[in-house]
Amino acid sequence: MLGRVFQETGLDALAKAMSLREKAHEYIAANIANVDTPGYKAKHLDFERELQEALGYNKEYHIKLMRTNPKHLPQREFGLDAVKGRVLIDEAPLRNDGNSVDIDKEMAMLAENQLLHDTYAQGISSTLSMLKYAISEGRR
Repeated sequence: MLGRVFQETGLDALAKAMSLREKAHEYIAANIANVDTPGYKAKHLDFERELQEALGYNKEYHIKLMRTNPKHLPQREFGLDAVKGRVLIDEAPLRNDGNSVDIDKEMAMLAENQLLHDTYAQGISSTLSMLKYAISEGRR
């Protein structure tokens, strides 16, 4: 029952997205820390498309796919738990020492990642506040 509440309110999707943003942050932080390490290759976590597919969204058309007939094939073959993302390695060196970290790009990615993480946290907080309000008003 509680799992269904989390699914229907989107809490499970927000929590998964937040978790993946935290993992992406680790890669960005490692890239920044190794900006002066010769031969270091920048790594990034790519998970957005995989997460959208797990949630049933079609990115190309910006719509949520729906199963309109029980005889249709299911939209997704896996749930949110299966979304792990994949690590992309930037092999093209920017400098003579073989390092591929672009500090300006990494700082911009860090800021974007932080904003999205904070947005997901705020969404979770708002949803929990609404659930708390609904529960408390239901007792009266």
